[in-house]
Amino acid sequence: MSTIRRVEERDLEALVDVMADPVINRYLARDFTDPDVVRGFVARGVLDDGPRGTGRLVVEEDGRIAGIATLRTSTKLPGGVLETGWCLAREYWGTGLAEQVARTLVDTGLELRGAVFALVAAENARARAFAARVGFFDVGGDEQDGTPHRVLVALPAVPEGVHHVELWVADLAAAQASFGWLFTELGWREYQRWERGVSWRRGASYVVVEDSPARAGDRHERTAPGINHLALHAGTRADVDRIAAAAARHGWRLMFADRHPHAGGPDHYAAYLENADGFEVELVATHP
Repeated sequence: MSTIRRVEERDLEALVDVMADPVINRYLARDFTDPDVVRGFVARGVLDDGPRGTGRLVVEEDGRIAGIATLRTSTKLPGGVLETGWCLAREYWGTGLAEQVARTLVDTGLELRGAVFALVAAENARARAFAARVGFFDVGGDEQDGTPHRVLVALPAVPEGVHHVELWVADLAAAQASFGWLFTELGWREYQRWERGVSWRRGASYVVVEDSPARAGDRHERTAPGINHLALHAGTRADVDRIAAAAARHGWRLMFADRHPHAGGPDHYAAYLENADGFEVELVATHP
């Protein structure tokens, strides 16, 4: 399970180990192979008092420090635009974690300020292509410490499609456990919470899970008229495989196991999961 949180003093030694790799430092503005640079990152991050989800951040995967990230007010652009960046240990490259981190940072920045800014080394073609995939547009060039960089900006999309979906449940605690884990794995984040419900959001859409006082019945029946299942973008095929493999530990069972991962057809790669309350979710691989 991955999380992004504000850096703490206890993270120092793990970050020194992660950032010692010169390969992942190749395009960074500062030399994070120097432990003193890492100490400065941690020290300033501990003192940061910006909005939740911003500041100097660490990325954790299954309780281990996987990298660093930032989301803070830009010193280069006016109007309080947030600047972001991220860097993960090489063992997490190609796992889908970077995309999950990047989309979370972008979504947070867009909700807070309406735009997100990033600088990427001009010669780092891999990072520029990745940034374009998660919603950044190249708007020009800049110099940073004498090195050519590209200026990238992410702007909110015009809202369209589904605004939100509301699911009524009989056991709110169980639903929070199963859906909360799943949405977090998919890069969604908690959006609203009240006595009888909670929601998770990704971009302009969100899903509500609620134990409404007006509810009739104790179990969802997906084969009856109404919502049969939710189908959600899940990233790469590796992401689908990773989440499906862990799902049983979080209240989900794999459906159509004899035809997985092509239960939807030979050209459709997805995992179909059902939780204890009878809700079905389809996780669709949308990137090669």
